[in-house]
Amino acid sequence: MIKVLFVCLGNICRSPMAQIVFENLVKEYNLEDEFEIDSAGTEGYNEAIGAGIHHGTKDVLKRNGVNFKEHFSRKMRKADYEYYDYIIAMDSENIEDIKSIIGFDKDNKIKRLLDYTKNPRNIKDPWYSGNFDETYEDVKKGCMALFEAIYG
Repeated sequence: MIKVLFVCLGNICRSPMAQIVFENLVKEYNLEDEFEIDSAGTEGYNEAIGAGIHHGTKDVLKRNGVNFKEHFSRKMRKADYEYYDYIIAMDSENIEDIKSIIGFDKDNKIKRLLDYTKNPRNIKDPWYSGNFDETYEDVKKGCMALFEAIYG
C-alpha cells in the first residue's frame, strides 16, 4: 500500500483539493486498492471548529467535473511522518511548518507537489489569492507528475 499525505496550512483549500484530484486519478487507473490518500494542515484552528472543504475549492472541483466527498480539516500529527510514504506540501512554508511538527526529515519524504513537475514552485494559497482556478491547474499538474513518479 502506497500512503500519500497532502499538506497545506489549514487543510480546507489546497491539500484537500490535491487529495481529491489524486484520488480521482488513482481511481481512473483502477488502483484504489494500492493507495491510501489523505490530507492535513499544519495549523489546528480549522480542525478545532470542524471546518470542511472551502466553498471555492468545492466550486472549482464541480466546474471541472471532479467527484468528491466532504473532508474535514485535521492537523498533521508527528505520527503521520512514520505512517505515510509521501508527505506532499503545497509550498515551502508548509515544509518548514511540517518540520516543526515532525522534526528532521530523516527519510526525505517531504516535497512540494510541484517539485515533481518540470517547473518546481509553490502552489499559491487561494484563501489569499482568491484564484481557485490557478490553484486547481497547478494541483492537477502536480498530481499527474507525482502519480508518474510513483507509478512510472
